[in-house]
Amino acid sequence: MLTQHQQECYLRQWTSAQPSVANYVRAVVRDRTAAEDVLQETALVLFRKFAEYDEQRPFLGWALGIARFQVMGMQRDAARGKVVFDDEVLAKFTESWSEQASEVSERSVTLESCIERLAGHAQRLVKLRYFEELNAEQIAEQLGGTGASIRMTLQRIREQLRACIERQTQLEG
Repeated sequence: MLTQHQQECYLRQWTSAQPSVANYVRAVVRDRTAAEDVLQETALVLFRKFAEYDEQRPFLGWALGIARFQVMGMQRDAARGKVVFDDEVLAKFTESWSEQASEVSERSVTLESCIERLAGHAQRLVKLRYFEELNAEQIAEQLGGTGASIRMTLQRIREQLRACIERQTQLEG
């Protein structure tokens, strides 16, 4: 059992690393529900093994290693998945992700901020397309219009988001 101090240390470390680990898991596990399951299992394993964590090493690297093993376990359990990486490819991907995690995490935060600045209708379209994973025709059925008009509107929204991200990145240096 972890001491109160160890629990607080874990919580601080996990809170900092969680967005990067979540982005990594979502990049490897395309099914959103499965990715959330892997992320939860990763958090549990990290908590259970936190007493073994060597504070001289970066927590993010350790967390990504645990996440990698959780992904491998999930892939073995669900061999019928669409994208299954072999262990070597997954190891290289994990290493590369670890190197780029902070940049990806910052861009993810910037993207979320830019999405929040969109008008209500544009936000709804983004959520339907990218969070609920509906195609243009399905969105048109829900909101009215045609698939072509939805695709065109989404293209304009993506352009707005790209410009917003570029502005934010320039402002932040």
